[in-house]
Amino acid sequence: MRWLVIGFGCYFLLVVFALPRASALPYQIFALCGVLNFAIMGAFIFSIRKAYLRMKGLQLPASIEVDESTTKLRMDFDRRRLKGLWIGAALYSLIFLNGLRLGLAYVDRLPLVVIVLGEILNGSILIVFILEIRKVNRRLESNKPRQ
Repeated sequence: MRWLVIGFGCYFLLVVFALPRASALPYQIFALCGVLNFAIMGAFIFSIRKAYLRMKGLQLPASIEVDESTTKLRMDFDRRRLKGLWIGAALYSLIFLNGLRLGLAYVDRLPLVVIVLGEILNGSILIVFILEIRKVNRRLESNKPRQ
């Protein structure tokens, strides 16, 4: 929970620092980045809330046995979530590649530290997508009936 709050604070400070410099970008890119930043901040907020609920014990622990219908619903939810994660990872990889292109295009206008930190942040977000895909895929594989 502490790392989520620290990450959210650092990301928020990065956005505040980059906002005056981002106004020099074309309007379409500026609007797309704004939507993307709200999505990232929303993900941080929902993750913080989920960790808070888990810490307070308001969710079922993993060791509690559930009935077969709940397991089936969970697997269906995981399948849908896996599709969404793949779509998100594909779209964010395109955003990551576009960020690399823009970083090289604006290397003379933006400080190198901002470009490097932005790409590190984008890379870490992409890694989170990949790790979540891996976690959901493993959970689906472990619940698959043996033949």
